[in-house]
Parts: sequence; structure tokens; C-alpha cells
Amino acid sequence: MKPSRRALLELPALAALSRAAAQEAKPAPKRFVIDGHQHFQASPDYIQRLVNTYRPRNAMACVLTFMKDWKTVKQAASEHPDVVIPYGRIVVDDPASQEQIDQFHAEGAKGIKMHSPRHNWDDDQYFPIYEKLDRLKLVALFHTGIASHRDTPQFTSMARMRPEYLDTIARAFPNLYIHGAHLGNPWYAEAAEAARWCPRLYFDLTGSSLIKKAKNLSVFREYLWWDGPAIHSSPHAVYAFEKLVFGTDEDPEHLDTVIARYEAMFDACQVPEQSRQKVYSGTLARILGIRQPAAAGPA
Repeated sequence: MKPSRRALLELPALAALSRAAAQEAKPAPKRFVIDGHQHFQASPDYIQRLVNTYRPRNAMACVLTFMKDWKTVKQAASEHPDVVIPYGRIVVDDPASQEQIDQFHAEGAKGIKMHSPRHNWDDDQYFPIYEKLDRLKLVALFHTGIASHRDTPQFTSMARMRPEYLDTIARAFPNLYIHGAHLGNPWYAEAAEAARWCPRLYFDLTGSSLIKKAKNLSVFREYLWWDGPAIHSSPHAVYAFEKLVFGTDEDPEHLDTVIARYEAMFDACQVPEQSRQKVYSGTLARILGIRQPAAAGPA
């Protein structure tokens, strides 16, 4: 039976739909991944879950750890150096914080996570902490923006953790590598402009941002708008999206889901593959002195 004229006219449209579906189903390139924002979980199976998820995906994780759990993470880094990158975590208002930094550093930590200050991040009473991180060449990872609420009293707020305060710190300590979490949610433009001018300041996009902006992911091109050095811009400026680093801030099993969110945002903003590779691992690998596995890169 000869196909009808209508059927023939519909064939190109069907073919286009088929191509679109195939494109959507196409897996992301296989890349070397460094998760710069993975919190230690005090459960007996956490390390094994992390290793079981990350190792097959050619991924490593910076595991952020308070001193009480440090022994576990230090041992995990020794047993699984292809997966676990040990980071310490401190409370900046704790008088023991500097002593803890010294111990973390002496025992192999690559960075220090900080959260919930009683004063603004750039209050100069915290500068001795930042000077120590700078001297010891530890990455300073700051929470920025909104924070979860608890039923117990808290003596901090999102107002203490605005991304603009990292600009002050980056200028005072120009050799310190600074990683701001969450692109300052909801102060995205503020975070982006600070990163534009400060060569060693980077942000991740963990948390709720890529979920709440899922219907308008191209908006990140408005915040990360520059393509490199220009008039009224730092001579050290790089393509804006290269000021992002990858992170999850979620359970290890969510790695693929978070990568998919980043990919959707990159697609919406037309970010080239070379820059995506820097976000996923290149930048943190350079900062942390990690050699990229030979098998890494696009499929």
C-alpha cells in the first residue's frame, strides 16, 4: 500500500523528533571528575558507598571532615587515594581552630571547609586563620549564601556569609585559593563579579540553584557574562564559566544526577567542552596538584 501524502509530509518531522530523542539520550562524555564539595557522613558504610560510586566513574571527592571523624577519612585517603581527597572542617569561632588546621595539614589535608561564622567572613578577627591557610597552601572553602535552619539556637545567618566578603579576603591574601560554595545563592551576580576580579576565587553551583533555575538555566549566562579580559575587567580574567568548579554537596549516589544538572546548565549556556573539563576537574586538579588519569577526557 502506498503511503498517503499526509504520511509522507510527516516523515521529516518524525525524523527530526527521532534525532532529537537520540540526542537527548546521548550520554555525556566520560571525564575525570573531582567533586570539590562532598561532606563526610558518620555511617559505617559511607566510605565504601563513596568508593563504589566514584571509582567506576573516574571520579574523586574532596571529603569535608570535622576533627572527630578525621581518623576515618585520613585512613580512607590512604586506602583509596584514587577516590578520597581529605579536607578538614573547622568552626572559625572555636579557639582550637588554628591548632586543628595545623593537625589537618600535618596529616595530609588539602583544604579546610568553614561554615556558620558569628561575624562576617571578612571580619579581621578571622584573618589569622586565613593567613595560616595561605601559608600552609590549603584551599579555603567557604559556605556562602542561604543555610539550612535548625531547631537548636544558631548564632549565624546567611547575612554573615555573603559572597562579597570573599572579595575582601581574596584581596588581602592574593595567593590564597578560595572556593565559595553555592555561587552565593541567592547573590549570584555578587559572587560572579567577585570571581571575575579575583584570580584565585572560584565557586561551585551545589545546592538548590540548578533545581530552582531548571526552567531558565540560560540565566547563568547573565551572571557569568564575560568571555575574558576586556575594558573594565581584570587583565587576568578568564572565560566566566571557568570560574566554576564542580561539587555535589549530596549523597555519593547522587553523583550522576548532579552531573546531569551541570550538563543541562552548560548546554543552555553553550559552554564549550574544553571549559567543561576545567570545571569538572581541571581547575581543582591544578590547584591540588592531582595528576589527571591517562584514560580521562571525552569519550
